[in-house]
Amino acid sequence: PLPEVEVRLVESQGALVPPGLPGELWIGGPGVARGYFRREELTAERFVEVEGRRFYRSGDLVRQVPAEGGALEFLGRTDFQVKVRGFRIEPGEVEAALRVHPAVRETVVVAHPGAGGDNQLVAYWVAAEGAAAPSAEDLRAFLAKVLPEYMLPAIFVPLAALPLNPNGKVDRKALPASAAARGELAGSVPPRNAREELLAGIWLEVLGLAQVGIHDNFFQLGGDSILSIQVVARARKAGLLLTARQFFDNQTIAALAAVAGSAADAEAAEGPVEGEAPLTPIQRRFFAEGRREPWRFNQAVMLAPRERLSSGVLATALTRLAEHHDALRLRFPRDEEGWRQVHASADAAEESAPLLEVDLTALTAAERARALDHAAEQLQSGLDLARGPLFTAALFRSGSEDGERLLLTAHHLIVDGVSWRVLLEDLTVLYRQLVAEAPPELPAKTTSWKRWTEHLAEFARSPELAEELPYWNTLPMSVLPLPIDCEGDKGTVGTANFSVDLDAAATRALLNEAPEAYRTQVNDLLLAALARAFAAWTAESTLLVDLEGHGREEIFPGVDLSRTVGWFTTVFPVALALPSGAGPRDAILSVKENLRAVPRRGLGYGLLRYLANEETAERLAALPAPQVSFNYLGRFDAAVGEGGLFAFAPEVARGAEGEAVPDRHLFQVDLLVLDDRLRVNWTYDPGRH
Repeated sequence: PLPEVEVRLVESQGALVPPGLPGELWIGGPGVARGYFRREELTAERFVEVEGRRFYRSGDLVRQVPAEGGALEFLGRTDFQVKVRGFRIEPGEVEAALRVHPAVRETVVVAHPGAGGDNQLVAYWVAAEGAAAPSAEDLRAFLAKVLPEYMLPAIFVPLAALPLNPNGKVDRKALPASAAARGELAGSVPPRNAREELLAGIWLEVLGLAQVGIHDNFFQLGGDSILSIQVVARARKAGLLLTARQFFDNQTIAALAAVAGSAADAEAAEGPVEGEAPLTPIQRRFFAEGRREPWRFNQAVMLAPRERLSSGVLATALTRLAEHHDALRLRFPRDEEGWRQVHASADAAEESAPLLEVDLTALTAAERARALDHAAEQLQSGLDLARGPLFTAALFRSGSEDGERLLLTAHHLIVDGVSWRVLLEDLTVLYRQLVAEAPPELPAKTTSWKRWTEHLAEFARSPELAEELPYWNTLPMSVLPLPIDCEGDKGTVGTANFSVDLDAAATRALLNEAPEAYRTQVNDLLLAALARAFAAWTAESTLLVDLEGHGREEIFPGVDLSRTVGWFTTVFPVALALPSGAGPRDAILSVKENLRAVPRRGLGYGLLRYLANEETAERLAALPAPQVSFNYLGRFDAAVGEGGLFAFAPEVARGAEGEAVPDRHLFQVDLLVLDDRLRVNWTYDPGRH
C-alpha cells in the first residue's frame, strides 16, 4: 500500500483473515473516493465504514505472503466465486496454482453445470511455447499436491489460445461448452468384455457422453459423488455389485469391472419390506429412558423451495418415497412384553407420509413467523408410534417475498443424519420426474433395514463379538464427575442451547488444511479441542464422552447400507486422555490413538449392552456413565445441493426434541457444517450450569 493507505483482508462477513489465507482486499485512506456519482446503490455495495474508517471493497481476492515481507498475492476476483459440491471456491486460486506448472502458459477456470445438474470446475489452458503438452492426469496430480480434492477441476481442456474480447480480457462466454469438452476428452479404448460393456453403457447415460473408454477417469469426465451413486445403483440393477468405496478406489471402467461382484450375492430387498424387525441397540436405549412422551423425539428439517410447489405432485412424491424407503412405514406398538418394531404394508404408504397444506397468505410478516412457529410446535407432537404416521410434511403458503416453506418431520426412531441426505435427494428426484410426467424411478434399494437389524441380533450373540468385552471393561472407573454450578432438583431438568459458529475461512482451514497438517480426521481434531476445553475447566486430564457414530459399518459380507433409511446411530463411551502438559499437537495425537483403539468404531458396545446376554449387559451398565455427548454430522448443506429444488430455510423447526431426560448428559455437543460454517451447538441444563 502507498503511504497512509490502509488495507484489510476480510472474509465474506467482514472479519479479518490471518496471513496466508485468501480474503477480499479492502482499501482505506486519503485516496478513497466518496462513492459512485449518482449511483447510491453501487456506493452502498462497494464502500463500507469500519471503526470510523472508510474502506473501498475492491473485489480483488488476495492473500498475504509472510515469507515475502507481507506482500499481497493477487488470486482473482470475488465476483467469479462459485459453489461446487457444497464448497465455496475462488477459481482464481485454482488458476494461480495451475499457472505454476512449467508446461502451462495461460489458464482460466470456470464452473459449468455437469451431467447431474451440479456445478463442476473446468480448466481451460494454453501450453507454454516449446513444452510437451501434459495429460489431464498429469495436471490433476500436479494440482493435488497443493489443492484440496474438491478444488480439483473435473475437466482439463487444452486450447491453442484463450478467447479474448475487444478489451483484451478473457471472453468466458466464448469458451467451449463443458459437454463438448467432456466428449472430446473421452478415450477410445473400447470395452473388452461384457462387464466393461455394461459399465460403459451406464457411464454414457449418466455422464451424457457419446463415447467413453475403459481407462477414462470418471471424475475427470465430469462425474461426482452423486453421479457415482447413480452408477452404483444402475449397475446393481443390471446385476453388478459395486460399493461407493470401490468406486472411489477404482475410478475407471477397467478397474471397476475387475472388482465388481455379482448383485445376486447382495442382500438388497427389491420389493417392499413388511413384518417385524428386531429393535437395534440405539432404539432399545431410547425406550429404556422411560420418556413420558416417547412419540416426541423428532428430527425436523425446514426447507425453502426454490420454486412454487404443486401440492398434488408433492403428495404423490411423498407417497412414492414411503413406498421405496421401508423405514418410513415403521410402527412401534407396545404390549406386555415391551416395545416392538413392525413395518406397515406398502399399501399404507400414503398414510405413512401425509402432506398438510397451511395457508398463511392473509397474515402479516410478524404474524406469519409466529404462526409458523406455532404450527411447527403442534406438528412435532402429532406423531403416533403405534399407528403412525412417523413421517409428515407440511407445506406453508405465504405469498410473500420469502416464498414457501416445507417442514419435514420424522421420528428419530426411523431416520438419522445420513438418512436425511438420501430422503432429500430422492424427494427432489421424484418431484422433478412427476412434474415432467416421467415414470417415477429411484436407484435400486440397498440392504433393507429389517435385514440389517437381523444381522445385528445374530452378531450380538457371536463369540467374535464377545472378544470385545475386555476392551469395554477397561474404561477408567475413577473419572470424577463434572463440576456443578447449582445443585438443583435432579428430578426435573430444563434445557438451554448455546451456539457458536466458525467463520468461513476458519471452517475451510479446519476441513481442508488441518487434517492434512496433522495427518488425521476432522472428528479427531474436534474431540481434541473438546478434551482441552474441559481440561482447562476441570483440571482433569481424562474426559469420558459418549461418542455418536453413523453406525453404517461394513462388517457383514454383501451388505450395502449406502441408500438405506433408518436410525443406524451408534453411541459408545470413549475416554479422551491428554498427556500431562500436552500442547495442541500432543493432544491431537493422544486423542487419535484413543479413537483408533475402539473396536469396530464402537458398533459392538451397543450390541453387548442391549442385545447380548443379561450378565454382559449388567457389567456394562455398571460402568461410569459419560456426562458429555458429542456428535459431528459433517457437511449438511450438501444434502440439498447448489441450485436444487430446496434450500435450507433460516427458520428453526420448533419443538422437535420434546422433553429433557434427567441425568442423560450434562452437556450435549452437536456440530455440523452449514452454509460453509462450522456450527457448534451446546445443550445444557441452565439450572445446573
